[in-house]
Amino acid sequence: MKKWTVIMLVLSMCLLGSSTALAHGNSHNDSRQQQLQSCKDAVNRLNAVLAKVKNERTRAILKRMIASFKAECEAGTNGDSTYQKDLAKVNADKNALAIQFLGNDNAKSVTLPVILFTKGKNGSAITWTSSNTSILSSNGLLINRPQNNDATVDMTATIRSGNATTTKTFRLIVKSTAPAMSDIDRVKKDYEALNIVFGGTDTIDSVTQPFKELPSKGVNGSIVTWESTLPSVISNDGKKVVRPPSGSGSTTVVFTAQVRSGSYKEMKVFIVKVKEQLPDAQRVAADKAALQIDFGGSDSAGRVTRPFDALPAYGVNGSSIKWMSSSPAVLSDDGKTLHRPAASVGDTFVLMSAVITSGSAVDVKQFTLTVKADYTSSDKVAADKADLAITFKDSDNAGYVTKPLGLPSKGYYGSTIIWYSSNTSVLSDNGTVLHRPAHGQGDVTVNLTAFISNNGVGDVKVFTVTVKQQ
Repeated sequence: MKKWTVIMLVLSMCLLGSSTALAHGNSHNDSRQQQLQSCKDAVNRLNAVLAKVKNERTRAILKRMIASFKAECEAGTNGDSTYQKDLAKVNADKNALAIQFLGNDNAKSVTLPVILFTKGKNGSAITWTSSNTSILSSNGLLINRPQNNDATVDMTATIRSGNATTTKTFRLIVKSTAPAMSDIDRVKKDYEALNIVFGGTDTIDSVTQPFKELPSKGVNGSIVTWESTLPSVISNDGKKVVRPPSGSGSTTVVFTAQVRSGSYKEMKVFIVKVKEQLPDAQRVAADKAALQIDFGGSDSAGRVTRPFDALPAYGVNGSSIKWMSSSPAVLSDDGKTLHRPAASVGDTFVLMSAVITSGSAVDVKQFTLTVKADYTSSDKVAADKADLAITFKDSDNAGYVTKPLGLPSKGYYGSTIIWYSSNTSVLSDNGTVLHRPAHGQGDVTVNLTAFISNNGVGDVKVFTVTVKQQ
């Protein structure tokens, strides 16, 4: 019994020394390597005691203790291996990390929100911090461009995986807004840029159909009003064209555009020639050449996902047109009803035939269409992004905003759309004009960022508008 007591005392002292070594390492140095070395020292000491002990019961106790310490050492080694893997991961993600710029922006010229990735290519978690949130928010989505001088913003990414952490900083130059334009400069620039937008293949010397557009606003915000010298031939808005009878020759019409901003204005004159009507055969041929389907949204012949906006009943030269579908169960003859195949079935093809008639002249034009199968969430987001547009009131446009904007909250394909304004003191997130700058303060440029999401898939589309001074 005395021998047993002595052995246990020696063992306790040995274990105490091992524990003290471990505690000492923890209190003065948190190095993982020192902790592992202390653990190994304890195992060695226990093995030395085991070699001297003959009592089987005591040896069994010692063996259990040695196994426990070895497990602790192995756990530490595994932890070190995990840390090294995490460290390699964050370093790889740091090297690969980049900011995604929109439009023509780059690090030295930022005018739009930036896309900041929150997950590395190897799985690291990434958080961002802006050095100047009044200019560019930490998520990169809200930008408030300075009016006079460019601003420098440091965007710092903290990259984490397990216990491993590193950082990467990007220096961005946020460009200032352009100075306000005077009324005279605005009118002169808009005067130079102003043109009639003709329909189809028409030109100023050969008008056969209504104009596609007579701009009511200049690109810089001037107000444009139009007047026709012969409204019975071409209406003042250019939407109605009455061509002279066949054989009577062309008719010349003078269109006058008044370009005005404030009290300053200039006149621009366009002389257009309206072509005489064509004989039946030529009319049919011309209408066949000009005939197109008015697809819905951003659809095309190779991507039909919604009913048509319109199938013309008459050609631009007056021919009558009748339409027929090769598969009315998929796409009706009038193009107003569409049944897309299931995703598992795949796309299908439909032949739309247009019979073009004028008098005794008849011809046919055919369109081969691809009706797309039902979309995935990613496809829906992409389609809703392509279709997304802001609607303006009255004569407002992107370069001349004075009234509330129409900002869709839902895409045609079901995506949810959330809007953010870069300057909510001027233009709210819902498109309401809260404060137009006083006269003389200059116009304000605002970026509207739309977040388009569908079932966990998302994308961004940015619109830039100019809120005009009073």
